[in-house]
Amino acid sequence: MTEDILPPDEPPFAGVIGTNYRESTPAWPVPRQSGTGAPNILVVLLDDLGFGQLSCYGGPVKAPNISRLAEAGLRYNNFHTTSLCSPSRAALLTGRNHHSVGFAAIAEIATGYPGSNAYLPKSAVTIAEVLKQNGYATMCVGKWHLTPTTQSTPAGPFDRWPLGQGFERFYGFMPGETDHWHPILTCDNHRIPLPERDSYHLSEDLADQAIRMLREQQQVATGRPFFMYLPFGAPHAPFQVSPEWIADYKGCFDHGWDAQREITLARQIDLGIVPPDTTLPPRNPGIAAWADLDADAKRLYCRLQETFCGFMDHCDAQIGRVVAAVEQLGQLDNTLILVLSDNGASQEGQAHGTTNTERFRNLMPMGVQEMMADLERIGGPDTDPHYPAGWGMAGNTPFKRWKRDTHRGGNTDPLIVYWPNGVHDHGAVRTQYHHITDLYPTLLEVAGVPVPSVVNGVAQKPLEGLSLRYSFDDGAAPTRKQVQYYEMLGCRALWRDGWTAVAWHQAGSDWAADVWELYHQDKDFAQCKDLAQQHPDKLQALIDDWWTQAKQHNVLPLDDRLYLRAFDPNLPKTALPKPRYSYWSDAAPVPLTALPPLLNRAHRIDALVDIPPEGAQGVLASVGGAQGGWALFVQDGCAHYVHNFLRIRCHKVSSSALPVGRTEVSFVFEPTGKGLGTVQLFVNGASQGSPQAVETAPIVYSAVQDGLQIGRQWGPPVAYDDYHGSFAFTGRIERVDLTLPAPPPV
Repeated sequence: MTEDILPPDEPPFAGVIGTNYRESTPAWPVPRQSGTGAPNILVVLLDDLGFGQLSCYGGPVKAPNISRLAEAGLRYNNFHTTSLCSPSRAALLTGRNHHSVGFAAIAEIATGYPGSNAYLPKSAVTIAEVLKQNGYATMCVGKWHLTPTTQSTPAGPFDRWPLGQGFERFYGFMPGETDHWHPILTCDNHRIPLPERDSYHLSEDLADQAIRMLREQQQVATGRPFFMYLPFGAPHAPFQVSPEWIADYKGCFDHGWDAQREITLARQIDLGIVPPDTTLPPRNPGIAAWADLDADAKRLYCRLQETFCGFMDHCDAQIGRVVAAVEQLGQLDNTLILVLSDNGASQEGQAHGTTNTERFRNLMPMGVQEMMADLERIGGPDTDPHYPAGWGMAGNTPFKRWKRDTHRGGNTDPLIVYWPNGVHDHGAVRTQYHHITDLYPTLLEVAGVPVPSVVNGVAQKPLEGLSLRYSFDDGAAPTRKQVQYYEMLGCRALWRDGWTAVAWHQAGSDWAADVWELYHQDKDFAQCKDLAQQHPDKLQALIDDWWTQAKQHNVLPLDDRLYLRAFDPNLPKTALPKPRYSYWSDAAPVPLTALPPLLNRAHRIDALVDIPPEGAQGVLASVGGAQGGWALFVQDGCAHYVHNFLRIRCHKVSSSALPVGRTEVSFVFEPTGKGLGTVQLFVNGASQGSPQAVETAPIVYSAVQDGLQIGRQWGPPVAYDDYHGSFAFTGRIERVDLTLPAPPPV
């Protein structure tokens, strides 16, 4: 069933108009209402959580609050996502496949083709927009990561920010990840500073804001049900949490990832999460046997895994607080709660893990001995950790491969459905095959809202998901879904009627050389028995079907690039090319996507400031954060430039004493080689010494922190040995100019 949701034109007046009020009858406009008894909806989306990590799915993470929801609800063991974050979020919110709505991958590596432009189309409005226009209060708290990079600046446009996509309120962060101790926070359509309080943590703040929004919505007793989308940043790296949460897992993983896979599988079989005949596939390629590791490696790897589990438990505690608030409001019985992940556990920590994910982004992995110096600080504000790929492999038990891949380890995720008024088969496991696109029609069916054919005057694309509401009541019901394709960064797969064809793709290789595997997934849950040789005709039919689906859903052209996509010179730019840009201290930071390219390119910064007689201190300009970047600041009466080379080394250049009054503090950067350059400081045009050599990040300053920050540090301090907190400038900044004497390199 479909219907039109038209723009809110003025309705015909339903009263009577006489010559005066005594002869007239008033009639007020009546806003569209949801159906009688429509439930509230709370969607909790976790980030990079694997199928085998939660205890209610057999894993080691206790997560007691999620477990309670699972015990009183349903767990799905055949639920699938796209294997990457933004694409899964786009599919969840639109009910269409990720290529169909322009999200082949994350927005930062969009390529400009219809399936990869990162522009959510108006012909595929979000579930929030539809529910809002049918009487729901809509709120989003957490990670967004669905705005084109050229539109993610304080200048907008804002139609692809949360408030432009059907949410009436938003609090969270816009990019793909952030520092949990010093996050990049956005409220509605504007950037806000970090709340000034002791022991800040993002997950706690998100829970606080979610609870506040729910209370504010409920206390006015409008009768409107709520739809809250709560996408936490956890447990995506960086794994950051206070020590007491980590300590709870101390020594729990000394047996290593090989043994953990066996332990998890045994628990999964006992819980009925997987069939009793499920076996483990071999170790993923490139993963060392735990027994072959040395003592330091084992100690480091265990600490990183302990930190991950404590980080996830801390997030679980915040979920418990939100659920408790819903119960306190008297709304729990009539609230449908979904808990799921956007993709499988990650391999992005590579062989050894890291205590600085900026090293991963700059293709400069860390070694074990280098990280041993960070061992006791892992998880704290000075580190940016990720575990080794071996723990990601264990987190995806019993499946092969990881996040980004189209084998089940990348795209099979937990889905928990809790709804006291609507789910009565408590603790049951559902085995029907479903995909994240199926949640949109499920929520519409639960809310009693027809699928709209026109919204805001725009004809809507047909939904590509299929409601799984039928499975709430009947665990034995056959799967209604017939086919689902997958593609991510060149890897491909297709499921149809219980069979899966899948091909892992090596970036840079010929797609024609990819080896396709064939699995009868209904009988081979973990994809262990490749039947490609026994059933070549079946395999070829599925491959042909994949190409049909690819053409239908805008998958082509295939593209296996990652970093090269992000730095493609053909990508649209926000910053119009000009020789000089000016910035001010009372404005929000300028994201990297809105800056001209500065890394390893000649540039000059001139900060025109006023120094009061008593002196001043603070940040004048900076890019990046504690894991890498540069900062120009005033301290102890002098100007200083610090270039933080990925926390490997900090290069510092200082001036003589600054004069009182109107003063120009400048630096000039000149590249001298790949990842090398010189910096020279100036005060009122006078050189403060000869150029000094600095090392720079080879690829990116900081992908998770703010771009250019003026007058204060918005995130963790670049010059972490010199200042802390926001270190706001105590004088006056008239403006800061950026001059680019040469065109950017291609």
